[in-house]
Amino acid sequence: MIRFTLPIIPTAQARAKIAVRAQGRFAQAYKTQGQQGNERTLEAWLKDYVPTAPLSGPICLDFVAALPVPASASNKKRAAMLAGDEFPAKKPDLDNLAKQLKDAMTRLQFWGDDSQIVVLRCKKIYAASGFWKVAVYRADNPPLMVPGRK
Repeated sequence: MIRFTLPIIPTAQARAKIAVRAQGRFAQAYKTQGQQGNERTLEAWLKDYVPTAPLSGPICLDFVAALPVPASASNKKRAAMLAGDEFPAKKPDLDNLAKQLKDAMTRLQFWGDDSQIVVLRCKKIYAASGFWKVAVYRADNPPLMVPGRK
């Protein structure tokens, strides 16, 4: 099993932008510089946890995406967010967070292809500062515990 925490604010996979090139003949999809920067940052933090060989077989991916409490939150609301009484039911979408993490881990060869992921457990929470908490393991060898709040 591979388990780690990345002390960075989780970001979501953004939709590709479309531009028309070559005198309007061809449409081309591209990523914004912000999206490319988010991907590079995530990959830089992930690189220390890449297995020596890509994981084979069916894989489970568990993660918690902790988003920082908004600065505009009142003290009462902040306390509720940090206690887990209020969840970030807002952007970024959980599926786009999962896509960002899965794509980065696939590029770094944690596994051969993200189609190997047969179980995906994920959660968004609030925290004092943002982080990703991640666990990856073979589906036939589950851990005793999955990542929790802390």
